[in-house]
Amino acid sequence: MPHWRSVFVNFCIDPLTKLGRKSAFKGMERLAELLAHENGVLPRRDHHNIRHLLDSARRKGLLAAPLPGIYTAPDPDWHTRMRAAAAFRPGCVITGAAAALALWWPEVPITFVSATVPYEVHGTYARYQWQRRRVPADLIDDSHGLRLASPAVSVLDLLPTLGATVIDEALRRRAVTLAALWAALRAEPRRPGNRLRGALLTDSRDEPWSEAERVAHRLLRQAGLVGWRTNHRIVIDGVGYFADIAFTAERVIIEIDGFTHHGTRQAFADDRWRYSRFAAHGWRVLPFAASSLDDDPEAFVALVRRAVGQ
Repeated sequence: MPHWRSVFVNFCIDPLTKLGRKSAFKGMERLAELLAHENGVLPRRDHHNIRHLLDSARRKGLLAAPLPGIYTAPDPDWHTRMRAAAAFRPGCVITGAAAALALWWPEVPITFVSATVPYEVHGTYARYQWQRRRVPADLIDDSHGLRLASPAVSVLDLLPTLGATVIDEALRRRAVTLAALWAALRAEPRRPGNRLRGALLTDSRDEPWSEAERVAHRLLRQAGLVGWRTNHRIVIDGVGYFADIAFTAERVIIEIDGFTHHGTRQAFADDRWRYSRFAAHGWRVLPFAASSLDDDPEAFVALVRRAVGQ
């Protein structure tokens, strides 16, 4: 048997010795096979013939029940928890951070699986949040064996808690477009919090890829500076490079370097090469630390204005 299954079976046998070692081995081997066959989730209602074994294994801590009547291996990961939700309430739509985790943002901060159904779900369950809501059919992604809210919907779901950062992350990863976000917002016009969502989308009209870029865009707009493009692709010797902000007519590039994304030796070296290539092909590069935009925004605007002659 595969190594992981052997470990699982051996781990489970001792607490079930009342069944006899041979019977316990066969029982737990069958559970291991079932978990593998059913992608880590065993609904009790689908396995009446072994329900006593399932219940016994759960009491002894050999199986977990993240939701009533839904069994998994102990300490299930988030993907298993999503599948458990789908087994618990067939037809539910996974939303919020869980949908983002599954579709486009593996590092998303997540503390619970959120899911929607068109009816009330009574009771509270640890690490789950159930909501009565109908997600429009064209905004549901039927993949991974689950019904997942589209990237645009998951971004809007997360805005009240994570703020504009989630828009920046989704745009930078090319998970959504700003047009798709506006369309998703209009598809659910009566959702609480839509005024905030609309304000954040408006503030994202120049499609920032980070909070620092968002601040730079605000400063440039407030100063009345025009003619700039964001995340502008420049092809040099057949290779495409993205400039944070580019005044294309004046051939001036503004780069915003935050420590989080540029705090390694390799990132630092890569940026120097990129700036040098820009300069060698006739672009002037103005590099700014992200913190400088908050520390001295007037100086930032004055230097850019001088460089572009506006």
